[in-house]
Amino acid sequence: MVEVVSEVVKRLERIERLLIELNSKIDNFLGYEDLSAEEHEELRKMREEVKKGEFVSFNFDD
Repeated sequence: MVEVVSEVVKRLERIERLLIELNSKIDNFLGYEDLSAEEHEELRKMREEVKKGEFVSFNFDD
């Protein structure tokens, strides 16, 4: 049981690191400052969905 919890925690930590990296890349990609207000709003909504866990994983390895 402890091993399962440990594995879950490791995966959650990895996901957290990936999300932080993704947010950084979104904020810094070339052309970000040229996006329209509508595009900025769409990115904001996507970030909120990810924060809430409202996304679909496409990892088929498990």
